[in-house]
Amino acid sequence: MKKILKILPLTFFTVFLFSQEEAYIKKFQTFPSYKDIGYDQDLRSQFHFSSLKGWNNDPNGMVFYDGEYHLFFQHNPEGVKWGNMTWGHAVSRNMVNWEQLNHAILPYRDGTIFSGTAVVDHNNTLGKNTNDNKAIIAFFTHAQNSKENWFYQSAAYSTDKGRTFKLINDGHGIVPNQGYDRGERDPKVFWHEQSKKWIMILWIKRGDDTFSGPDTGPGIAKKMGKVRFFESKDLMNWRKLFDFDRNWVFECMDFVELAVDGDQSNKKWLLYDASFDYEIGDFDGSKFITDKKVGKGDFGNHYYAAQTFYNSPDKRTVIIGWMPTRDKNIFIDNKTPWNQQMSFPSTMELRTSSDGIKLYRNPIKEIESLYIKSYLFSNKKIKNINKRLNKIDFELIDLTLSYKPEKNDEMIINLRGKEIKYKNEFFTFQNTKIPAPKVNDYVKIRVLVDRPSIELFINDGESVMTTYSVSDKNNRKILFKSNRNLNVELEINKLKSSWK
Repeated sequence: MKKILKILPLTFFTVFLFSQEEAYIKKFQTFPSYKDIGYDQDLRSQFHFSSLKGWNNDPNGMVFYDGEYHLFFQHNPEGVKWGNMTWGHAVSRNMVNWEQLNHAILPYRDGTIFSGTAVVDHNNTLGKNTNDNKAIIAFFTHAQNSKENWFYQSAAYSTDKGRTFKLINDGHGIVPNQGYDRGERDPKVFWHEQSKKWIMILWIKRGDDTFSGPDTGPGIAKKMGKVRFFESKDLMNWRKLFDFDRNWVFECMDFVELAVDGDQSNKKWLLYDASFDYEIGDFDGSKFITDKKVGKGDFGNHYYAAQTFYNSPDKRTVIIGWMPTRDKNIFIDNKTPWNQQMSFPSTMELRTSSDGIKLYRNPIKEIESLYIKSYLFSNKKIKNINKRLNKIDFELIDLTLSYKPEKNDEMIINLRGKEIKYKNEFFTFQNTKIPAPKVNDYVKIRVLVDRPSIELFINDGESVMTTYSVSDKNNRKILFKSNRNLNVELEINKLKSSWK
């Protein structure tokens, strides 16, 4: 009888957990129902990632392994509005053509799966590597549904190239809530080669980026946000290193090392948050020191929670952001089976400018695989260019314009009815001004046009704007206007769809 009493509770508990897991899989593994959806709807992006069905937001766990780029993402597997946060999953060999797979990490117990990152366990730190594959370790926030329960940081691992994941520690926290905010979230984890240890950074307290007072003084603690740095030797036990306190920090932190001016012997670290405020500094594994100068990574209102690929196969650092609609539900209003999309992947580089070291961002070169026809105009007047372009229709566009602006003159670039204006060292689009100072007397702009979105890259990516802007499907013309018949350098590339 004693043996039976000891065995029964364990057996009951095991059966209960197994049944509960089955129930969650049945409820949230909805991907098989997606296969009847295509990619050629009027509002569907043709070279930006969007989930076949359902809501998607933050990119998660972006990692490269064995020839594949993995894009996990916040996903509602049951509808086109935010909720039921699950890690959706897509893979690509070039970051342009994506194949969506089964949802990767599903909600469990009384919580859902919020944002996080993933690493390849090259050193077999966790001891889960197999003869065939190194483990991909995902770190995420387990977001408790009950307001009485605070969020904590959990992990899972995959030994089949990200196709399936097993929870570590049964999904319980490996980093407990730090006591600052119920919603502490979004762990960023990476291997720091110099100090030979794993580092985690975690947003734990929101700042107030409208505050412009001194760095010290009464009440400043209420204005400062907090990012906590941890270290670990085993990926399971994490020890606090230090806190990084700034008024601009808020969720989805990323932290990457970048060469300055392409010099691999001169590198700096870039820390940025979901809204793409950033600081540049030095990190030695025990402290992060900056000059406290805050940069702005995107001038649009539709770029958020961006993340970089871990374990990239080359020296590039590639970033993808979520494009929230924010001010209008263009997808829901049109009853689309999906909602939201990602930005086009872009490289991040640090360059020395007239204003010090700054972040530059440009579309990845793999976009060229989508080119179907190119039009080049070298030192040609815009009136002659307009005559030629009037005979050509464009839908998906990658355009680059460089010219020498005249003082007080206004240049207008009309792309399928959408006007981008340049005057007095600013480009303006949809009432947003983007800095565009002349460089050696010239100004340069690159524009990517998809069905519902436009991305602007100014002066080789010194300033960037990402935004929704739905083109008129009946207008497929490009036109330039100026008070002066200027000579310009122009390249226009027609793109094909990245979807099958």
